[in-house]
Amino acid sequence: MIISNIYLSFIMCLNTSEVFNILQNISIVIASIVAIYGINSWRREAKWKRKFELAEETLSLFYEVRDRLDYIRNPFSNPEEGKTRKRNENESAEDAKIFDMAYVVYERYEYDKSSFLKLKTIKYRFVAVFGIKYIEPFNDVNKIVNSIFSAAQILARNYWRNQGTIPMTKEQSKIHLEALKKYESIFWSDFSDKDEIKIQMNEAIEKMEKICSKILKK
Repeated sequence: MIISNIYLSFIMCLNTSEVFNILQNISIVIASIVAIYGINSWRREAKWKRKFELAEETLSLFYEVRDRLDYIRNPFSNPEEGKTRKRNENESAEDAKIFDMAYVVYERYEYDKSSFLKLKTIKYRFVAVFGIKYIEPFNDVNKIVNSIFSAAQILARNYWRNQGTIPMTKEQSKIHLEALKKYESIFWSDFSDKDEIKIQMNEAIEKMEKICSKILKK
């Protein structure tokens, strides 16, 4: 009460011009506080928007890569696929046919590899923004792609070329066929829910979905 009386007395001692200046200064301070709050709010919103767009783009690329893998591993092909492979001078016609068949996955990959390249590029942005702990799904996709290319080479050089040409015991033949089936299941899709590559890719996507959901809720 005493302070209020003192403040009232102080105001009454001032002329109109002085009161106006005080009120003007108070208005400037209030406006500055509001402006600072608005800028900080805008910055927070802009930062969240950038994170949202990055997460959305990354997840979209994972879906695109899954579709591209389905195309690359499609067991149906035409006779002209694989012909872009550079042949060795001493290749037999039979070897050329086998190597061309294995080269189909490389050819299809090269035909439209933009999704894979974009995913490799965005990985570094994603890790820089959200942290190295979220790199696992990217590495999973890289392992899947490498396993397909590796299976192509192994099948062409170690299995398809030797199929029916090398004498084998019953046990050796069993081991050979099991390994052949294993690598062909990586190389080709069987369009089933038990397809191992499809399972691995879906697991990578589920990991990324959980990561993005966790990030966007912050």
